[in-house]
Amino acid sequence: MAQVNMHEKLQQASKMLKDAQASVLQAQGQDLQQLEQAEQLLNQTENELRSLQNQAGTEATDNSQFQQAFEDLHDIRQQVQEAQQNIHDIP
Repeated sequence: MAQVNMHEKLQQASKMLKDAQASVLQAQGQDLQQLEQAEQLLNQTENELRSLQNQAGTEATDNSQFQQAFEDLHDIRQQVQEAQQNIHDIP
């Protein structure tokens, strides 16, 4: 896979993660629907990353930007779950 194409896909994934994180921060404690939208964006981002991994193989998985994207994905997904739990815990 061309290095430029992989870089573009990783940049796109990074932007999607930032958008999802911004939604999570904005919705925390109040907007379950917005959190669900953020979760959908995370799922879409994960699918994009998995597709890139399937196409590029170790070229992708050895890439530090790819690894960081997966770490960010996991961290933001955890934030979404915590925020959803907080909404459900509010009486």
